[in-house]
Parts: sequence; structure tokens; C-alpha cells
Amino acid sequence: MFLWALFLYLWLTTQFEPMLKFINVFLWVMCWSSFTHAQQVFSDKNNPSDFAEDPDDIELVTTDIDLFWKYYDQQVQDTTKNYFEHYLEEGSIGVQGYIPERIESAEALKELVLSETNYYDNIRSSSYKALAFKKQIKAACYALEYWYPEATYPPVYFLIGRTTSGGTANENGLMIALEVYADSNIKTNYGRPSLDIEILPNVVVHELIHFIQEDDENDQTLLKKCIREGSADFIAELISGEKVKLANGPNVYPYGDAHEKELWLEFKDAYDATERAPWLYSTTEDKRPQNLGYWMGYKIVESYYEQADDKKEAIKEILSIKDYKAFLVKSRYAEQFK
Repeated sequence: MFLWALFLYLWLTTQFEPMLKFINVFLWVMCWSSFTHAQQVFSDKNNPSDFAEDPDDIELVTTDIDLFWKYYDQQVQDTTKNYFEHYLEEGSIGVQGYIPERIESAEALKELVLSETNYYDNIRSSSYKALAFKKQIKAACYALEYWYPEATYPPVYFLIGRTTSGGTANENGLMIALEVYADSNIKTNYGRPSLDIEILPNVVVHELIHFIQEDDENDQTLLKKCIREGSADFIAELISGEKVKLANGPNVYPYGDAHEKELWLEFKDAYDATERAPWLYSTTEDKRPQNLGYWMGYKIVESYYEQADDKKEAIKEILSIKDYKAFLVKSRYAEQFK
């Protein structure tokens, strides 16, 4: 069969060589044109230089909300299939960026959601309220414009995930996971309480600060991680109000303030390491609030800011830290405990 096909191809090339050459060139040009167009579309979609420079132009993307609930309804009616595969495939670039380390996979999402249908049913109505905070989000961005005129404003993707995190940021924009916010106090079966949806603008700003911050990925120390989180909380509070302190629960900052010295003495022996527990993104065994690293970073940044004569310059420096140990020294935070 192969020999017959080869013979036919050779005969055609001798009989119709000019036409075949034309067809080959035409197909090559069409393929190259399609490839370069697709490449340009992808580049335009992800080019940071195209992000809004005016806070009024910030894009709030909510298409993933309807998409999730569409496949949620199908999933709870038919558990033999995994309809969340379509959600992850069809979701925005925000959903794509939220899969690693958070949603993880369609299978992980299906397993969690089916074990928490009562929780998801309860947060459904509040998930549609994201755009109700558009004015507050823009107002906070205008406040940031005063403190840091160089800021750009990437798209904000409101989506629904696996109750693992309230939001994050990457080079394509901000991702806010609405399933962890509600307008009533509810808990997952595994014990995670919902957060008040009224803090949503503060969380958006917190993630916006992360988007703007410079980052040295070679530095993975606990000190760096805590100062980055504390910086985002501190600046978000400065421009959007103190509700941002509630994003990790109501007890983190009050507990930290009440046990400041003992927490600092513990932290100073741990901050050079890369181990995040028990300060960040982990459970605690001694019933202390989780994520006290946010509070610790906040206190260091607050001290640095208070030492500065030029407050706007201090904000710029906080957003562009390159040496976190030097920043800690300049903050003079530790001096109060000597």
C-alpha cells in the first residue's frame, strides 16, 4: 500500500509539478499567517504593557462565575462524569492561572465540591456580588495612584475554586476566589469559615500590591515571605481601610498585638529558614491563629514606614525591596525588644 501511494505521489509531481508547488506555497503562507496571528493575539492578551494605567480602566472579569455554576449544576445531578473538566478548559486565563497549587485538577475540584455541596449552595448568591464593589475597588486604585503613580492595573478575574485560598496574582492579573467569601457566617464540613464578602475590595488591593511588588525568586526565606505579605496588608490598609486585616480571620492581628514580644523572639530565630510553618499557609498545633506571618511582616513594614521622613518614597521602597535583612535593620523594629 505504501509503495502504491509513493508511486502515485511521484507520478503526480511529474504531471502537475507547477500546480503542486503553488499549492504548497499557498498552504505554507496560510499556516504561517494563522500561527503569527494566534501568537500576536496571545501576546496582546498577556502583555503587561497593555494593562490599564488609569484606575478607571481596570477590568473586572466575571465570566467564570456563570461558567462554574453551569457545570456545578450538571455535576451535582450527574456524579458519574466530571463536568469541571469543561470549567477548567473553558475558563478564563485567570482560571488557568489558578489551577496550579490551588484548584490543582478537575478531579480534585469535583471531589471537594461534592463533599461540600451545602457550603457551595450557601455561597452561590454572594458570588454574584463581586461587581457591587466596583466603585470601592476603583476608589482604592485611585488612592494607590497618589502613593505610587507608576502603578498599572491588570485585569481582576473573579472565579470559583476549591476553598484553598482567597486569591493570588501572577503576570496576567489578579485572581479572586469567590467561594471563600459570603454574606453570612458559614463553614465548610472540614471547618473552614467563610470570610465576610465586604472585605472583597481590600483583598483585591492586597493582591494588586503583590502584582506590583518586585520579587527575587532566589530568596525563599521566611523573612521575605512575611514581609511581602505584610507589605500587601499594610499598603492595602493605607489605601482601602483596615478590613484587609480580617482576610486571615478576625483573630490574627489582635493575637499578634497581644503577644508581640514573644512572637518576635520566636520569629527572629526562624526567619532565615525557608520553612513557612507555623507562620504562613499552615495549621498551628498550639491553637494560635494561622498566618501570623502576615501580622509580623506588617509590623516590620509599619515600623519602616514610621521611620521615614518621605512617606511616598517609603511606599516606593517597600514595593521594591531587594535585601530583606537590610530592610529589617532599617525598620528598627527589633530595637524595641533589646
